[in-house]
Amino acid sequence: MATKVYGESDDLIEFDGDISGEIGNFGTDDREHGELVIFSDGTLLEVKYGKGDMAVWGITVINGGSLLKDIIPCADEDARPHSDIANFNDGLKWAYGASEWEKVR
Repeated sequence: MATKVYGESDDLIEFDGDISGEIGNFGTDDREHGELVIFSDGTLLEVKYGKGDMAVWGITVINGGSLLKDIIPCADEDARPHSDIANFNDGLKWAYGASEWEKVR
């Protein structure tokens, strides 16, 4: 089953498909980084509320894994969901979220 990942409200990151559930994360718009989401296929996404100073969740691809299909952008605060959407092909096994992280150079 394919999986989609998107933000909901101002504090939830939703997972529907092979992986089902949610991560609660409030206040990403006030922080330098959003939530880092790590997937079993090697995909790394940063999911952050407040894209372009709007009430929209943004999803940035840090590393695209083998099952990441696409990112559908959102630029409308009234859209449902008011979020970019990450779509994955079948086969994801797990995902982890990290609120505190930084890139080591």
